[in-house]
Amino acid sequence: MKIMLAQRKSHVGDIERNLSVIESIVSKSEADLIVFPELFMSGYLPRDEISSIAEAEDGPTVSKISQICSDSSKSVIFGMPLRHSQISGQVTNSAIVADSRGNVARYDKTFLPTFGPFEEALYFSVGRDASLAELSGVKIGVMICYDIFFPELSKLLALRGADLIVCISASPTATVENFMRLLPARAIETASYFAYVNSVGVHLDLVFGGMSRLLNPRGEVLTEAGPLEEQTVTGEFDPASLELYRRMRPTLRDSRTEVFEAMIEELKYH
Repeated sequence: MKIMLAQRKSHVGDIERNLSVIESIVSKSEADLIVFPELFMSGYLPRDEISSIAEAEDGPTVSKISQICSDSSKSVIFGMPLRHSQISGQVTNSAIVADSRGNVARYDKTFLPTFGPFEEALYFSVGRDASLAELSGVKIGVMICYDIFFPELSKLLALRGADLIVCISASPTATVENFMRLLPARAIETASYFAYVNSVGVHLDLVFGGMSRLLNPRGEVLTEAGPLEEQTVTGEFDPASLELYRRMRPTLRDSRTEVFEAMIEELKYH
């Protein structure tokens, strides 16, 4: 599977313009899967416009992406605000996974940063599940930005069978170095391939840092984009190699339920 990391600038509040960027890149790409950053379709962060921008997962924007994927026989992952699947009036910070047949799945961000310059819990409801999508026989887990700081989410995706974990992000320059440290750790501890796609550009006081990359289960970088500038880079993912990686370092086999049970007990007091 060829994966393109589309480290591109998003135009805040301009759905049509951002949609045209996706359509243009997909039409020219030879990759099987093209990945765009967190909230790419809306930009990070349209604040008071979020409720009016948010759509259902079968809304016009997602339907257009589904058609683009079906017509091109390519798969796409990107971020956008979605209406909550169950609670009227609520919005989630979500990732859409559209496969080469036009089938669509969603993931809603689990951990919402609300500190420093980040205000996500003011605008979004938290997600409650970590689900997998299957693209051409490859099981893919998706997470969004701050999610990567919580190793239990990566471990859950791997235990559920993820071959590749994709993290879409809108990390500014002040924090992107933390992601560079966490990415190899998450890849090694889950014995999984890891793709990270970050935003670039400027919105208000946020300067997005880029540095998108694809890593193998040993934490080695297979392909990477640089900081700050728009780039598209392509790497290859070989799911057949996972058997060897996971046999040589069986972190999933050696995970122990009593450790997670103890964590749950401790969290009651925090």
